[in-house]
Amino acid sequence: MRKQSGIFLAFLALLSLVPASLLAHGGGQLVAGPDPVGPYEVSVWVNPPQPRAGEPIHFTVGVATPGDRAPVLDARILVTMQDVGQAFPAVSAQATTEQSVNRLFYETDLEVAQPGTYRAHFDVAGPEGAGALAFELAVEHASPVNWFLVGLGGLALVLVLGWWLSRRSGRTEAAPAK
Repeated sequence: MRKQSGIFLAFLALLSLVPASLLAHGGGQLVAGPDPVGPYEVSVWVNPPQPRAGEPIHFTVGVATPGDRAPVLDARILVTMQDVGQAFPAVSAQATTEQSVNRLFYETDLEVAQPGTYRAHFDVAGPEGAGALAFELAVEHASPVNWFLVGLGGLALVLVLGWWLSRRSGRTEAAPAK
């Protein structure tokens, strides 16, 4: 039984090493929508919910037709982030369905170097027309904690603990019964 729990703990420790960017696709916190944008309804999710400077900010964009809310799969979406004071250069990227998990959403990652308030701007163009959506997004200071190293330390701790418990249980099982 102890061997199974040791294997389970090792699996959990390995899972903690999966980069957050791999888990970020889709979802996140709904920050806009569904809002009318030209001839479409647009919704935007941000992940992580509290973006940090120097770390990828993942945007998921849903585009639908009003009324029946059928997904629009052939739109072009440009995402731009500009700090409100315009002291830093804007960053932009195309949101596409290529990296989307289910191909019904458009996704992209942007990274800003400095904390502050940014204006996130979404230009949406498709067969029915074009429109734009914008909102402000607060970007916090970079996290002082390196979660990769924390996960690596946790994995090492779990492996050492598992090794120690397996040696200890091996001695118990090897001892002759009286």
